Amino acid sequence: MSEIQELESHKEDLKRQVELRDQILKLSENHDFRKVIHDDFFEKETARNARIGGDPNLDEKQRNDALQMAMAAGHLQRYLSSQVLMGNQAENTIYQIDQALEELRAEGTD
Repeated sequence: MSEIQELESHKEDLKRQVELRDQILKLSENHDFRKVIHDDFFEKETARNARIGGDPNLDEKQRNDALQMAMAAGHLQRYLSSQVLMGNQAENTIYQIDQALEELRAEGTD
């Protein structure tokens, strides 16, 4: 595979990352998404599960299940945030790849 082909292939992968970032940002602007995920799940449900996880009247499995659900919100939040950051980096890398491709094509390199 030539250097140009490798850069083009990498650029396509990066475009998918930018697209995912854009989808996440679009979702985060949606009122229903914000209410269901941010307000209800990230805040209310997580707090409720954390309280349940500390309830001594429940058995160990019930407490553990509640704590795992409380942690799920953190995992989802971290996933969404990291995908946005990676999309930002991908967008910058695409710009750099475009510059490199211009130079390679101007040199007549395959």
